[in-house]
Amino acid sequence: MRRYLLVLPLFLLSLLSVLLSPLAQALQALDDASLAGVSGQNGISLETTGGGWSAASVNYSQDGQTLSLKAASSQPQSGSATATTEIDVLGEQLQIEHGSSPSVLSVGNIEMAGSNNSFGSFRAFYTLGASLKLKGGGASGVSGFAVDGSRLSLADVTFYYRDNGFDLIVKGMSFDTYLNNAYVDIVSGGSGAEVKLDLGSSRFVAAIAGIGLDLAHGDPTAGVAVTPSTPDSRDPNASRSFGKLNMDLHLGGSISIGSGGASGEGLRIKPNVTIGSSLFQYQDEGVLRAENFAGTLSSTSGLTLDLEQDGAGSYAKIAFQDLKLNTTLGGLIMGNPANQKLGSLAFDLNFIDQGSKQNWLKLRAGGTSNSGLSGLSADLSWNLANSSVSLTDNGNSLWFSGLRTNGTGQFSLDLSKSCAAGVSPGCYAGSQSDMSKGTYNGHFDGLRLGMSNVNGSYSFDGLRVGSASAPLQGGTELLVLMEIFPAYEFTLNGQLTIQPGGSVGDGLRYNADFYVSEARAAITVDETGKGLWLSGSSYDMHFRDGSLDISNNGVELRKGTYWSKLDVGDVRWGDRVVGTSLGRIMLQRYEQGSTLALSSGGAGALCVGGSDSSAGACASSGGRWEDRGNEGVSAKLKNVFVRDSSIESAVNGVATDEKRNQILWETNRSGGNGTGSQLVIDNFSTSDGDPNNPNANTYGFNADLNLDVAPTKVKIKSGANAGSTVTPDPLGFAVNGRIHFKEINVERLQNVHPTGGAVTAMYGIKAQNADIRTNLTATPIN
Repeated sequence: MRRYLLVLPLFLLSLLSVLLSPLAQALQALDDASLAGVSGQNGISLETTGGGWSAASVNYSQDGQTLSLKAASSQPQSGSATATTEIDVLGEQLQIEHGSSPSVLSVGNIEMAGSNNSFGSFRAFYTLGASLKLKGGGASGVSGFAVDGSRLSLADVTFYYRDNGFDLIVKGMSFDTYLNNAYVDIVSGGSGAEVKLDLGSSRFVAAIAGIGLDLAHGDPTAGVAVTPSTPDSRDPNASRSFGKLNMDLHLGGSISIGSGGASGEGLRIKPNVTIGSSLFQYQDEGVLRAENFAGTLSSTSGLTLDLEQDGAGSYAKIAFQDLKLNTTLGGLIMGNPANQKLGSLAFDLNFIDQGSKQNWLKLRAGGTSNSGLSGLSADLSWNLANSSVSLTDNGNSLWFSGLRTNGTGQFSLDLSKSCAAGVSPGCYAGSQSDMSKGTYNGHFDGLRLGMSNVNGSYSFDGLRVGSASAPLQGGTELLVLMEIFPAYEFTLNGQLTIQPGGSVGDGLRYNADFYVSEARAAITVDETGKGLWLSGSSYDMHFRDGSLDISNNGVELRKGTYWSKLDVGDVRWGDRVVGTSLGRIMLQRYEQGSTLALSSGGAGALCVGGSDSSAGACASSGGRWEDRGNEGVSAKLKNVFVRDSSIESAVNGVATDEKRNQILWETNRSGGNGTGSQLVIDNFSTSDGDPNNPNANTYGFNADLNLDVAPTKVKIKSGANAGSTVTPDPLGFAVNGRIHFKEINVERLQNVHPTGGAVTAMYGIKAQNADIRTNLTATPIN
């Protein structure tokens, strides 16, 4: 065994020097005299110096297609790079210690052969280290090799991704991988031999101190700074961050890699990875933290990677016939680390091909057509079947059961810049916000996600409380206030552009436009598809200067300036297509300063049917005292509706301004929209109702919701035991709600005839100082 372990380091010398050092050209072959001086007791110490390496092109070719890395190089960050590798044999283990001076890896362009477009370029500053302990014999103990007590690390990483002259900057990044009881074997797979990595009990620790953007220039030929400390000086906003991220993952299971993609050449990866007792945390002013993150990721057929070509050009295709993700976010906290916990949130997601509903991603070079030649675009197809999302609150669980979603669409990702500060290279003019008019081309500063012709749907069967096999029940209707529908079909176009830095500190700011057409949404629906449907709908939404922060109050979404129009062709009762129509509904909203906040911790202890704050006082007032525990989730919605001060456009006496609050109900149509009788609640708005400051409008229309899974009292409605209480108290989906506002104004209530025009029935309507509280618990009927 000693002789075998002495020879093995010499065999690996050239391979290790290439993998662990970018300075391979500085090595010299050992002659016989040098080999005669090698001692197994003392090992080998190898020190290399040099100026790095460069290549005009590094190509990967497969099935006639080529992916090229242009102008690739690895250089020292300063001076001459040094790397030290020590190799020894101790306790029948080959031990390798590697350290190197700081380096920078650059790729000038990532291209698909035959295309003028580019995926962009990148540059990474880093320091590489490794401590490996290897021995012969894989999982079987006969072939392969074992890795134990080993560590691979990347430290002091700053990463730049460049798209059309703009930079995305990842700062303060580090990765540490600890391999324990891991094995590498060559095994027989379904399509031939595979390299299998058994992870044993491994650990992956990662941290990102911040992610920012540099949009100070738009010159694709401008040089990237040669040190990670100077780019912030080019753009004052580059110092702002999306936030900090930390992960500490305990990994097990295995990953297998084999040759051959979905067809022909390519690559196939079969994950069977487990995650246990791990930590995930995003940090802004507050935290989003899962203190016990666990789950599995597995695929029987594997994920395939192929390079292919179609009429639109070359692309890299990732596909999977089956992929199962089961994960639990335990001890979930949103907001202040001292907050009550949400409990645990779990996902059981099953992606599976079903006929024409398939799962694949086609990655193409170049983003949206009017954002330059660099960027990323993708054709996406997905199909999620027989899945669920569950919430466990103080040991009580609720399942959103029978979750299904599928669809196809095109997406693009670019770093973009608007022309708000004047025309300059790389900015994109245009302010048309109505995508239905065909001239929409709005661009904003930031990282832009574009969506084109995304045709999709989702639905879930209903709720199950107590166990995953409990009877289906209603209750999802209670989430419609947050625009979460039990079922939804849609075609989506639009864009979301984000910038680093929230309203305070880290976080993100955003501008967005979404246009939903050919939509059907269920308000309530049963297992046969019958219910109350918003059919033949269109919905366009626009956000300006919004933000998303994690504060001590939880996840805070500020909508900025927001306007939208929901136009429902038919509100149908029964079938979504041919059910009885209740007419057309149109809702327009114009808001400034509206917010949505989510935090961990539900209703806690409360008085049901009364209003007192103690158990004894609650009972005296005729109420029932319930303690729903210290877990759950709380949501606070505030809508600040703004009055439209003048009518800019009108049809038949009804205002049609884009930014206006209005509700329209139309019936008895003889043709299309506008041919029937209408009832219009026009130009409604909120106010603080302050006589000393009549323009004050900050309180808004508020809906406070506390969501819990908790037992409740239920009486038997009929039969021999009618009027008695069900024992034990059944679990249910409990929503404690409060709706409150100071003042709502309606400018006018109009009756509109298709030929006679509008008549104002009421003018100057006010509702003041409402505070409505409700407590609903959805339980199975049986």
